Amino acid sequence: MMKSKLLSHIVSFVICAFSVSALVDATTRKAGDVTESRLRALKGESQNWFTGGRDWRQSYYSPLSQIRKENVRSLGFAWDYRFDSSSAREPQATPLVVDGVMFTSGSGGAVHALDARTGTSRWSFVPKIDEELLRKHCCGGVNRGVAVWRGKVYVATVDGYLYALDAGNGVVVWKADTIIDRSRAYSSTGAPYIAKERVIIGNSGAEYSARGYITAYDVETGKQAWRFFIVPGDPKKGFEHPELEMAARTWDPNSLWDFGLGGTAWDGMAYDPKLNLLYVGTGNGLPWNRKLRSPAGGDNLFLSCILAINPDTGRLVWHYQTTPGENWDFTATQKMVLADLKIEGRLRKVILQAPKNGFFYVLDRATGELLSAKSYVYMNWASQVDLKTGRPVETGKGDYSQAPKLVFPQDRGGHNWHPMAYNPGTGLVYIPTLMAGSIYAMPTLPLKFHDYQWNYGVKYRGWDPADLSSGVGAGEPDPQSRTFLKAWDPVKQTAAWEVETTGANHSRELGGVMTTAGDLVFQGRPAGEFVVLDAKSGHQLHRIDTGDRMAAAPMTYEVQGRQYVAIMTGVDRYKDRILAFTLDGGAVPKIPKADPSAGPPPVSPFGSPAQIQLGKELFERNCAVCHPARAPDLSKMTEATYGQFSDILLKGLRATKGMPNFSGVLSQEDVRPLLAYLTEVAWTNYRDSHGQTASQPHTSDDLLR
Repeated sequence: MMKSKLLSHIVSFVICAFSVSALVDATTRKAGDVTESRLRALKGESQNWFTGGRDWRQSYYSPLSQIRKENVRSLGFAWDYRFDSSSAREPQATPLVVDGVMFTSGSGGAVHALDARTGTSRWSFVPKIDEELLRKHCCGGVNRGVAVWRGKVYVATVDGYLYALDAGNGVVVWKADTIIDRSRAYSSTGAPYIAKERVIIGNSGAEYSARGYITAYDVETGKQAWRFFIVPGDPKKGFEHPELEMAARTWDPNSLWDFGLGGTAWDGMAYDPKLNLLYVGTGNGLPWNRKLRSPAGGDNLFLSCILAINPDTGRLVWHYQTTPGENWDFTATQKMVLADLKIEGRLRKVILQAPKNGFFYVLDRATGELLSAKSYVYMNWASQVDLKTGRPVETGKGDYSQAPKLVFPQDRGGHNWHPMAYNPGTGLVYIPTLMAGSIYAMPTLPLKFHDYQWNYGVKYRGWDPADLSSGVGAGEPDPQSRTFLKAWDPVKQTAAWEVETTGANHSRELGGVMTTAGDLVFQGRPAGEFVVLDAKSGHQLHRIDTGDRMAAAPMTYEVQGRQYVAIMTGVDRYKDRILAFTLDGGAVPKIPKADPSAGPPPVSPFGSPAQIQLGKELFERNCAVCHPARAPDLSKMTEATYGQFSDILLKGLRATKGMPNFSGVLSQEDVRPLLAYLTEVAWTNYRDSHGQTASQPHTSDDLLR
């Protein structure tokens, strides 16, 4: 008994001494002093979370284990930090913690530095955004995080500027314009990434008119080092670098060069400091429809690829294309994990990725060799990946060039931007997945380019019951969305366990994940649940009701010997906060929010059946790709929104919030049918939940004009 107590005192003394030593060391460093040597010292820096995925492997794994199965039920509120947002979407960044200071970004590219123990603000940076570009940009102002390196914080603002800020006070050190053509709808939503002495950033906007590229800048001066274009321009005009001449041979010479062709790199980078290779995941084509984009066919490099690039020179070392001739918005921009796995008795340095197309890939990260690929969700567009050629074997069920097809997975993919996590202790990858199908068809009108608007070249119809009843998708599963958290064995290429996470109304939203040496998996969910699962079994160990919307991945860190877990959340439209939890914490303070679905819709049903049907067709053609999965549910509009609907739609009233101006596509005559349809949906939903006798408000015609 005495020996046990003595051992306990010794362990406590060692932990305390280590914590004091780390604290003293942290106070002697300048703020944000992340270096390559520190980044490589993974075990010695367990208290920090240096990159989006914590380490250079982008694993979203922490070796901290103070919070574990035996005590996790006492995990509760530690502190919160609240701030305004310019986006109606949930925050998508994962905070970083360096030596007790938390750095994170909000919508548009605002940056916040906080005391990681108390949540007290140290400084904030709110960029002045180009309002004119905001009226035309993609993606609702989301931002996926910052990079911290040698005393600087790097952030890309939504209007395409890359800032280097002093990590100690937030003062701008340098600023670079990353956009090559401001007449096009480029924006920046991804986190910058550090590779050696370069800071790399891509861009967003493939559905509009963007031509994808990444640019590398000197970390100290902001001087451009190199730029790599992901798809070629018109071959008649020459090529910016040698790789594009090779890529152009995989495109029809008569491709829609003026459209930009897409291929944007808006997320999913990693860097191996030992191999000195930068890995970049690339996006979908523009238009989505390959028959329109490149009529004679071809693989269309470098769409939907993993690129390995030498960060010193910007030259391509190898590439692997997940979806040749991309046709469904199947990006490969999803997070990649760099792991070392024993495969067939041999230790391999690998990249793990679960892109949208439904296959889980294991590649040799030195050579790009495909080691294995298996479907991690139900899919019907391809049956398998041929390991000899590396190409998916298409079934024809995804070919909508002759007739509408119900395709699995849908454009949101089997897995989207939400980070997955790899735990080296369990050997499992934890993937937030989506089981859903959508109907794709050729457009009924000739393709016409529209500035600053979606040009995806597909008649995209979700899972319309009328289409299904006509026989489209016969024999396929129910396409209605269901979400899961899946534990995947990357060596066996099989699921170890899965739990369903589908929320109310079959939400298509997912939540990023993080895992720890305490054999735990943490996930925040859109309905407000912050859950902790057993990493080996998937059994739910703890649940915290936050009242907030969550989609970003959580993270964990340690300050003064205490482990914390933090996540960015959306409190209400245009309001966000950071929530931090610790052991023996309290209840999360709830912030009151308006609930537009609590009462009846503010507008009485109106419109003839023909008018409602027209509104339905207009909605599916122009709106359904975003609402409600990526943007607010329009069946829950407030009275004020009804009154502003025409100006929102045709005058860009909410363009700065991510809602484009549709005046080039829709007219004033389209407004009333759209409102008639949305009102019908709103009342149908309300009656389903409140009964057929629900009263209706009186509505004046003025409100709907």
